[in-house]
Amino acid sequence: MKKIILSALVAVCAMTVNAQVWVGGSLGFDVKDYEGSDESQSTISLKPEVGYTLNDNWDVAVALGFTSISNAGGVKDKNLTEFTINPYARYTFAKAGIASFFVDGGISYGSVKPKGGDAQSTFTILVRPGVKVALSEKIGLVSHLGSLGYKTVEDSYNEFGLGVDNMVDFGIYFGL
Repeated sequence: MKKIILSALVAVCAMTVNAQVWVGGSLGFDVKDYEGSDESQSTISLKPEVGYTLNDNWDVAVALGFTSISNAGGVKDKNLTEFTINPYARYTFAKAGIASFFVDGGISYGSVKPKGGDAQSTFTILVRPGVKVALSEKIGLVSHLGSLGYKTVEDSYNEFGLGVDNMVDFGIYFGL
């Protein structure tokens, strides 16, 4: 029995020797003007995340998201707040110098609450391509461009799309 436990412990340690834990996230800001409306929609988002590098091609991570939208759709005082949790896997398919090209695939579950209203559950399945630029061995800049996905908001709407419109984000990662 001791040999089995010791063997299992050695195997776990061997797997973690080459593993790298990283933390990071993104901060976003967006303003949209709508024709026929005096109000502009403002969006602020904060998405911290933590990840684990399994090997040269695969990472797994989880991101927590907070988004605040003021004057949604250009409607005065139509404010929304959204919280999400987003576990995902990242596959790096190409490297060129300090740049790595990847695709993230994951799910997101959350809650969106309009000002003065009841919270609604959200569920999203999303695939997003991106690029990581290694500034050093421990620091990288990351950007996503576009997405392919499906989103549903409880008792409100379902959305399926492929697009690059307003879907660019930037972040920074720190290896531990």
